[in-house]
Amino acid sequence: MRDSALNNIRVIDLTRVISGPHCTMILGDLGAEIIKIEKPGTGDISREYSPFYQGHSTYFMTHNRNKKSITLNFRHPDALDIIYRLISDADILVENFKAGTLEKMGLAPEKLLEMNPRLIITRISGFGQDGPYSSLPCFDAVAQSLTGLMDMTGFPDAPPVMMGSYVCDFSAGLYGVIGTLAALHSREQTGKGQVVDVSLLDCACSLTHSAIMNYFMLNEVTTRNGNQDRAAWPASFYPTKDHKLIYIHAGQDPAFAAFCHISGNESYAEDPEYMHLNGRKNHIRVCDQLVSEWTCNHTLNEIMSMCRENNIPCAPVNTVKEMVSDPQLLHRNMICDMYDNNLGTIKTTGPVLKMSETPPKIQYSAPEIGEHNYEIYHDRLGYSEQELSALKAAGVI
Repeated sequence: MRDSALNNIRVIDLTRVISGPHCTMILGDLGAEIIKIEKPGTGDISREYSPFYQGHSTYFMTHNRNKKSITLNFRHPDALDIIYRLISDADILVENFKAGTLEKMGLAPEKLLEMNPRLIITRISGFGQDGPYSSLPCFDAVAQSLTGLMDMTGFPDAPPVMMGSYVCDFSAGLYGVIGTLAALHSREQTGKGQVVDVSLLDCACSLTHSAIMNYFMLNEVTTRNGNQDRAAWPASFYPTKDHKLIYIHAGQDPAFAAFCHISGNESYAEDPEYMHLNGRKNHIRVCDQLVSEWTCNHTLNEIMSMCRENNIPCAPVNTVKEMVSDPQLLHRNMICDMYDNNLGTIKTTGPVLKMSETPPKIQYSAPEIGEHNYEIYHDRLGYSEQELSALKAAGVI
């Protein structure tokens, strides 16, 4: 068994906030060496984002484990040579500046690929590297707004609702990983690196499911649908006798037949208007009423037991407090321990990927600002202690 899937892969990380750091964190979980370059003094802006635990931002810690941090003032004229030296033997450069920023820094991809033809340059931005919006700033909610994701979320008689987490940032990070790994595979065949261009807006657009096809082919605009599934019925959230909320998906025909059996509604399972999905779409309210009348007469645990015994998908609407003690997530190590030099053992989200030969690992928590300056600048790049002192005094590092 190898130590890791990305053993001996070196990544120069010029990212901040979520999308870029999440991308490089996953590469780090997979075993790549991540060298995170941060602004001296303040570092990644997300280090300042609340909430804080003993002075440390949980926002920052969530996306920056398995990384080494060095400080470098990009605006200093002597910084460019240092970056060139870092990139000369790197495999990957990841950045999530606004389009064009890399070029303004003297790091145009064409120049970098001349210096290191095997380099993979993964660029994550709000709107991509070209197009009419490319120079504009973008955040997750902007991408949600522009693509209709926000207009699709919520109840029909209420305003649009922002999704509960940064789904566009996360998906941009994931697409960044996918593109980077694909480019690595291509490099194995051609010996050549390339540029990977990922946009939050594009990622948000990809999350709209079949909305684009539905619009052009069916003249249908996808709108807010509350908690009701868009393709199968009954499938929604229902109240219980003990005043809880449970999600039940009895929309597939076998599940609906099973529901009719356990709820005493066998006649509906034999009714041509209800026994098949295409018929039930004309009776969504009746289907929901059947389920809610049944759930209101049983406790959450009773419903969960009966549904699971009859292979009907269901789930309680958990709080975060309930989620972190879920036995399946605990079994899958999605809530796991991570050691931090300052904080000791802390809890974090575990790696999503499970791999039989090269499983991802959490080796260490998010670094302190410039924690690895000496290791990288002195041990790796060969700067003497006197040179490092001079660079620090000049405000370069």
